[in-house]
Amino acid sequence: MNRKLCAIVVLMLTLSPTSVAFGQQADATIVTSAAQYHLGDKDQILMTVNVWGYVQKPGQYVVPRNTDLISLISFAGGPIDGADLAKVSIIRGGEQSLAYNGHDATNGRSQKVPIIEANVKESLKTGEIWNIPILQAGDTVLIPQSRGHKIKGFFGLNSMFSVIAAFASVVVIMDRLAN
Repeated sequence: MNRKLCAIVVLMLTLSPTSVAFGQQADATIVTSAAQYHLGDKDQILMTVNVWGYVQKPGQYVVPRNTDLISLISFAGGPIDGADLAKVSIIRGGEQSLAYNGHDATNGRSQKVPIIEANVKESLKTGEIWNIPILQAGDTVLIPQSRGHKIKGFFGLNSMFSVIAAFASVVVIMDRLAN
């Protein structure tokens, strides 16, 4: 067998329980777990994750397995002005969302997908990066806008309206004085 085929077989056997390896019935979650990973160059195991929000290049990324949150933000070009790195969310999609598409297979009830909160700002400030989460296949990372940036944008918009209203008032007053 060639190397890539051997690596794929080993990966599938590693990620699947013995019952799947020998063709017996298995839970849908377990069957789809191997499908979330890809084999890259040099037999590196890769996974797909998403980045949304205040980064240079939001989108979907294929990254090495065991990539941490800071590395993913770096792959996406880093945070942009207004990013709130103190409130980064990881929506843990992975196996549950692939297998059930948000519904419990046994009784049809909706499942809640786990959401992990991470304070990247504090970790970088203190140097305690041990608590930076490791990503899993199917994760979606959301980097929100900071509250200060929202307020700044709101007042910036209001300031523009204030200038226009003031100018309109001056025009109306000048018109009345002229008549």
